[in-house]
Amino acid sequence: APPYGYPPAGGYPPGGGYPPGYGGGQPPRRRSGAATAIVVIVVLLVLGVVSFLGLALMVSVLGESDGGSIASTGDRVGVVTVDGVIMSGGRGSSFFGGVDGSLAIMDDLREAAKDTSVKAVVLHINSPGGSAAASHAILTEVKALAEKKPVVACMEDVAASGGYYVACGADKIVASGSTMTGSIGVIMSGVGYHELMEKIGVDSQTITSGRYKDMGSPLRPMRPDERALLQSMVQDVYQQFVDAVVAGRPNLTREKVLKLADGRIMTGRQAQKAGLVDELGTYYDALRIAAEEGGIKGEPKVKTFGPKGGLFEELFGTTRTAPLTPRQTLFAMSGPMLLEPTTYTYLMLHSQPLTQAAGAALAP
Repeated sequence: APPYGYPPAGGYPPGGGYPPGYGGGQPPRRRSGAATAIVVIVVLLVLGVVSFLGLALMVSVLGESDGGSIASTGDRVGVVTVDGVIMSGGRGSSFFGGVDGSLAIMDDLREAAKDTSVKAVVLHINSPGGSAAASHAILTEVKALAEKKPVVACMEDVAASGGYYVACGADKIVASGSTMTGSIGVIMSGVGYHELMEKIGVDSQTITSGRYKDMGSPLRPMRPDERALLQSMVQDVYQQFVDAVVAGRPNLTREKVLKLADGRIMTGRQAQKAGLVDELGTYYDALRIAAEEGGIKGEPKVKTFGPKGGLFEELFGTTRTAPLTPRQTLFAMSGPMLLEPTTYTYLMLHSQPLTQAAGAALAP
């Protein structure tokens, strides 16, 4: 065998001066520039995602809710938010932030009660109402918190029906002059399409264990005794609502509350004149009042109780939930029906319809 680097005896095969294995005498191909660029881009993307997640984690760990500043010590005013339709449930989360049910809000209120650095609490409300049971549960926790430290309810665009109900546990209520509030009342709604079923020739067969088991079924007309039974349920929850307002508004007699508790809505300024609101002001006025009630001097530091925002919110500073638009507010004030597969209706502490008579609330 010839020494390394010398051609074999007889020379290389015809067609090239390279040994076998080099592609028929062609020089070796270089790696494509496009492939290299793709590899570089992928590496940069991975590094970017890792940096993004690390920054979000740092913000969520170090960030405090008083305007996004780093957590500070000292006496503070806590803020618990009731935003949107009040329903039962816990806390959900997504890339864009969290969604609160009544259990989550109750947990926030309890955390505020246990936090020794929090000397007073602002209950920040922007809600048209919702489930009677969920509203009552939140009210119970607000009253328990108010026994330990001052609570000031702050009403934003709307704090009607169940939204006002939960505010009744606060020591003071602050609202904007144009806040929509009031709507002290209860609504139970359902639908009926038995006539449509008859027209298209559909015959529904239902077997029950008792006379009232299918009460409110949309497949048949509602009987008078069923309507009376449901009306008694509505009236019972209504009396609980009135009791809460009377207890929370010591300046109002029960007779005065009953005159206002016909489902009417009113502005914040009208509510103040009626005695349902203590002061007109903004969120910052509520913070100031809470700080004064809690013995905090100067501009108060704020600690917000609630879900950590999603990555999008933590990094870009968006609000946890969008404010109610005028269209959404009017829709909410119309008292939409909420149905479940297993039950035909909810008792709703919800704002009454704007375009239909109050007596139609129980129509099948």
